[in-house]
Amino acid sequence: MEFVLSVLAGVCVVLLFSLAIFIHEFGHFLAARWLGLQVDTFAIGFGPALWKRTVNGVEYKIGCIPFGGYVALPQLDPSGMEKVQGGGGPASRELPDIAAWRRIVVSVAGPFGNVVLAVALALLIAWMPGVRTGVVDTRVGVVAEESAAWAAGLRAGDRIDSVNGRKVATWTDLQVEWQLAGGSGAATFGVVRDGACRDLTITFETNNALGLRILAGVFPEARCEVDEVIPGSPAAQSGLRVKDVILAVDETPVLGAYHFSALIAKRGAQPALLTLQRGAGRVKLSVTPRYEQEAKRYLVGIRWSDGREGVKPWMMYRDPWQQLKWDSLSVVRVLQAMVAPESPGERKAVARNIGGPVAIVMGLYNTVRGSLIDGLGFLRMICVNLAILNLLPFPVLDGGHIIFALYEIITRRKPHPKVVAVLVNTFAVLLIGLMLLLVYTDITRKIRSNRELRAMAHEQEAAETVTPAADVRP
Repeated sequence: MEFVLSVLAGVCVVLLFSLAIFIHEFGHFLAARWLGLQVDTFAIGFGPALWKRTVNGVEYKIGCIPFGGYVALPQLDPSGMEKVQGGGGPASRELPDIAAWRRIVVSVAGPFGNVVLAVALALLIAWMPGVRTGVVDTRVGVVAEESAAWAAGLRAGDRIDSVNGRKVATWTDLQVEWQLAGGSGAATFGVVRDGACRDLTITFETNNALGLRILAGVFPEARCEVDEVIPGSPAAQSGLRVKDVILAVDETPVLGAYHFSALIAKRGAQPALLTLQRGAGRVKLSVTPRYEQEAKRYLVGIRWSDGREGVKPWMMYRDPWQQLKWDSLSVVRVLQAMVAPESPGERKAVARNIGGPVAIVMGLYNTVRGSLIDGLGFLRMICVNLAILNLLPFPVLDGGHIIFALYEIITRRKPHPKVVAVLVNTFAVLLIGLMLLLVYTDITRKIRSNRELRAMAHEQEAAETVTPAADVRP
């Protein structure tokens, strides 16, 4: 069964990526045919053709490498780019010149196709029942007392308003900003407590298995819902039920599942009065924590959820506009950090964390395995990224063709063909080199991550460490 699921997920990944590429190239194709440009080839995928057919002078084909595609437009792409793409007609043909505005329309049509698909996916996610969405606020639910954040002065109930002066509205924004924070290993967090603002400098830790910065011991405010009551546990004896939401311990409001675990651990063997949301009403009951030798802490014997499990960053919003806005601002934020960083170290942080083709494919694969709807949300995000990135003013991209056409409109003369060819081929080589570097980085990062995770698992087995089965979710 596991093998079948893996195969189905792989097929879905190929189909979804092919759809994103197809809609982009189909936009170019429709605009070119409408405006009278010569179309030589419409291809989905690269490499040797698995299937091809020529209809009305246009060669349609499917390549054996599904992650890519192109439309060969000899009046738009210089001959050098045709060679890079692997298509195009004879270089010796004499074809009529095409007005600059027509070339701009054809160039924009590809990204526009991605936007159309992204909008359609956003509407589908908004209208489909049962889609799980949710935004995690920046209010802190728990801060471990042994953490650097606690030492810096961060406390449960604080709301983090900014990182290095940049405003954050969600916990996802917060995570992005602390990943992009400068290279000093610390950042200044703007914190709001009781209406007063203060700045706290907090040092990060690094999750070596993933190579990412973490704000150790800090968790957001969230609900604490009982998923399971362990038979024979103090929770079972006191009458706790599945789906109960724990609101308070004694008089202390519970700010999340991790916060609840911390409060119970502090109680020791003393009875705790729990305030619960049960259905439409509220109930109170007393529970006495019990010390568990394996966990080395006091527990009540429940498994809980904090309301955040399974909600991907690209699935935070049900509103279509908010979905597309988040997708767009995410890629713009990364580009801004690369081109015009607001603090030292941002550009290096992007280079350290950015994922390439392998990471994107693996991300889509893992998402689809969990939920096809989440996979559609991931595809929506990819489409928005493709639209924005293809409009960057680099000669090898659609934005480069737009720049050449604008140059012609403004100066009333064409850029020299040899200059265009050199620029296009140079940037094509650079782009291919960058893709190969990112592929290498993705693979080595994955190998290193797997190796370190296996080492951690072996260490845990050797130490006979058992993850607590109650009160904390691994």
